[in-house]
Amino acid sequence: MGSLYALVSAGGSPGVTTAALAIALAWPAPDPVIVAECDPSGGDALAGVLGGQWPVARGLVQHAIEAGRDPQAAVAGLAAELVPLDEAESRLLLPGLTDPRQATGLAQAWPAVAMTLAAQSCDVIADCGRLDAGPGQPLAVLSAASAVVVVLRPSLRQVWAAGARIDMLTGLLGSAERLVLLVTGPGAYSAREVAQALRVPVLASLPDDPKTAAVLSDGLGRRGQLGSAALIRAARTAGRALRERATLSLVPAHPEEPSASPRQGQTTRH
Repeated sequence: MGSLYALVSAGGSPGVTTAALAIALAWPAPDPVIVAECDPSGGDALAGVLGGQWPVARGLVQHAIEAGRDPQAAVAGLAAELVPLDEAESRLLLPGLTDPRQATGLAQAWPAVAMTLAAQSCDVIADCGRLDAGPGQPLAVLSAASAVVVVLRPSLRQVWAAGARIDMLTGLLGSAERLVLLVTGPGAYSAREVAQALRVPVLASLPDDPKTAAVLSDGLGRRGQLGSAALIRAARTAGRALRERATLSLVPAHPEEPSASPRQGQTTRH
């Protein structure tokens, strides 16, 4: 049985999708790993890193429909909705929404989707996008994850925004035990200062690597030398740390729909 990990942003474009793809491509295990685009605002990878080479007929919407009908069949059927991210087809993508207006209709399907992702035999990295308080958020996916990774830059603006999201996630998960931070790029504060301000440990830091980020976000440039890029090397360290956390996790393998609702209106922690 694999583990489900969720990456989420507090806002301000810290690079959640780029981080998820980098970690997947550098995943420290020979077994397959899936990047599931669960961002309610839509998925980017088909038109980005994959350069529009795959049809939009596959992906999250089709899987959600099947999961709503027959969750057990959808566990095995997920493979039909995946597209490869690498030549070996060991790094796979579940393409996300192509229209953010689809998010509202998907709201009732998130618990079934979360169950099928958590039940995969390989590891799954869910890109959940920006966490907001509105409808259509993949709260069930976040609740099902062995670890929830809040991605942010070490700036005052993003640390400020992350404080309320940390409170929301703590309310959803019942505690902050599964929460970690992934610090991306440069900023005014060190990773240690960010961790102290938010009272959540930093999993790893990803460097500012615009050339590699452009390949992962927009498909610009060659992918052949990604393995030696600074971003991919750091992502490999982040992946190892994530897997180590999963081995210590006591989260049930088949989580149910979360009963707690995120708390709203909280101010940032000091």
